[in-house]
Parts: sequence; C-alpha cells; structure tokens
Amino acid sequence: MKKYKITYQNNNLSKTKILETLDISKEDLPANILNIKEIKGFDVQNLFEAKKLIKEKDLISVFYELNLMLSSNITLSESLNILIKNRKDKNILAFLNTLKNSLTSSKKISEELNVYKINYLVGAFFDISSDNGNITANIKALYELLEESSQIKKNFIKSITYPIILLISFFFSLISIFYFVIPKFKLIFEQTNSELPLATTILLNVQYIFENYLILVLIIITLFCFFIYVFYKKDEKFKYTIHKILISNIYIVKDIYLNMQLYKLFLLLDIMLKSKYEFHKSLVCTKVLIKNKYLLDKISLIDNLLQNGKGISSSFKRADIFDDIVLNLINTGEVSNSLDITVYEIKKIYKNRFNEKINLLTSIIEPFFLLGIMSLILWIVLAVFVPIWDMGNMIKG
Repeated sequence: MKKYKITYQNNNLSKTKILETLDISKEDLPANILNIKEIKGFDVQNLFEAKKLIKEKDLISVFYELNLMLSSNITLSESLNILIKNRKDKNILAFLNTLKNSLTSSKKISEELNVYKINYLVGAFFDISSDNGNITANIKALYELLEESSQIKKNFIKSITYPIILLISFFFSLISIFYFVIPKFKLIFEQTNSELPLATTILLNVQYIFENYLILVLIIITLFCFFIYVFYKKDEKFKYTIHKILISNIYIVKDIYLNMQLYKLFLLLDIMLKSKYEFHKSLVCTKVLIKNKYLLDKISLIDNLLQNGKGISSSFKRADIFDDIVLNLINTGEVSNSLDITVYEIKKIYKNRFNEKINLLTSIIEPFFLLGIMSLILWIVLAVFVPIWDMGNMIKG
C-alpha cells in the first residue's frame, strides 16, 4: 500500500488530499491536479498540517440557523446562501462555500471538509444524508448532537479544572522549593561534619537533580510523549491496544470514558429513532460517532449479528460491554416494540453514570493531592530542621 499527497485546484482554491492505494492509476482522482507526491516513511508536515479553525460555538450557531431554516421548508441551497450573506468571518464563509459546492460534487463531503478543523461528526452526517437523502432530519440530529457534545465537554472541563489547578500548583511549588529554598540551607549543611539524616540526604539529591537535570528530564518526557503520539497515529494495532486499555483497564478512567462514549451512542440512537429511522439503520449511523477502534468492533459485531437475523437483545449481549440493567431495558423494548422509549431511558442512565464517575474522580483526586502536599511539607520540614536541631545540640554540648 502506497500513500500519495495530491494537490489540486477547486473553485480557485488549492486543496490537498491524502490517498492510500496499491495502484494510483486505478483510482478516481480529482480534476485540476497540480501535483502528486508519494509519501515515503513518516511525513511530519502531513501530521501537523494546518487546518482552518472553525470555533465550536460558531459551528453550533451555523447549524442552529440551518436547522431553523430547513424546518421552515427553505431548501438547503437557499439556506446556505442566506448564511453566506449574513456571515463575515473568513473561515466560516469558506466553510459554507465548501459545503455548498460539495453538495453538487461526486466526492464525499467529509473529504471536502477535511481542510477545516471541525467536529468530525459534520462530514460524517452529510455523508449519511447523501446516502439516504433525509437532509433535514440529519441536520437536526447533527445540531442536537453538537449541542449536547459541547455541553458534555463543558461539564467535563468544569469537573477537572480544580484537580488540574492543584496539579499545576503542586508542580510549581516543587520548582520553587528546590530552586530557591533548599539552596540557602545547602551551604549550612555542607559546613557540618556530622552525618546528615536520610531525609536530608534524599532532599539534597533531589535538589541536585532538579538544579542540573530538570530541563533534560522534561525534554525526555516530551520526546517520549511525541513518539508515543506518532506511533499511535501510524500504527493501527497500537491504536487498537490503547483504545482497548481505555475501555477495559484503567480504574475509574475506563468507566468515565466508556459511559461518555455509550451516552453519545444512545443519544444519537435516540435522535435517529425520533426521526423515524428503523433501529438497525440507526445503529449503523451511530458508527460515525465512534473513534475508538475497540468499541467500533463491538458495535460492528452487533451490526453483523442483526444482519444475520439475530435478535436485538441477544446481539447486544454478545458484545459484552453492556450491563444487565441496559440489556434488560433493550430486551423489554424489543419485546414490547418500544425501543424508542427504552433507548431514551438508557441514554439518561449513561449520562447519570458519566456525571457520577466524574464527581467520584474529582472527590478521589483532591484528597490525594492534599495528602501529597502535606507529605511534601512534612518531608522538607524534617529534612531541613533536624540537622539544624542537631547542630544546636552540638553547640550546647
């Protein structure tokens, strides 16, 4: 498999597209190609390629207005023209023009929108719309999902802000102590001939590392994180392993992450069912939400079982990621033909669980940080004052 970077012109704009193929001559390439370059090895430029940023609140505002106009029986093309006339931001205007032009293009809309730094759901929902033609229902679902996702993000950030502030404060406290406080006592300790206590010896060694190797340690950590990120982007097996760990192995984090993902999944299911989609088709549409490879495998398993004629509740049970409460609700909805009601209830369950786990994480982190700070203070007090007390006793003696 070879990877190519294709530069082409579209509506007087230069665009790029990354294509992986065994034979590029057999691929459907864009018109007005300016350059084709084979990417060999790792392409740093492609990894950090700048995209036009669309702020989340602006994106939500666009689809809020678009949803209102489509609900008033204005066509999508006319709605986009109205939005273009009323917008001044260059990136928003470029986004709307790209969206308008891509609707008449034979290419996938998600590929056309790839030059913008936006929520991946936008391109995915428009691809769904091009397949089933229900553009009004899908844009309404997209707006509701963007709004709800934004609210989830705000709640999450609000919950972890205090622990992050504690972590940053703790880090700067360490730097201040080892750079400005300990060196003043170091000269005193070096002048004494008596053996220093263990706490003081460790303190001086740590201070030496901070003073001479802190920048090196930070560089090593940064490089390690960078290579992990690169490996994550390039290796699908490693990405799958990381995604599985996030779902299955990290205490509390796995519950927060899984509950958030499943809440978004059932949120979209609920929206699609209210838009009169059948359950199986709604489930297939939820795949656009899932970036976690491990979770996507589980949903694909359910999809395959449903295609082979298996029941909904038994298919969800085979996925082995849903608990008894959720499985019982799905079974009840299937038997009573009220899946739209039970899916709504399951959505609320996962939202409540997500909030509970976030609160639990916050309540656990705070005492640990406070205990860490208290331990640090006690260690420094003992390491500094015990030798001073010993020196005082020697003078008295």
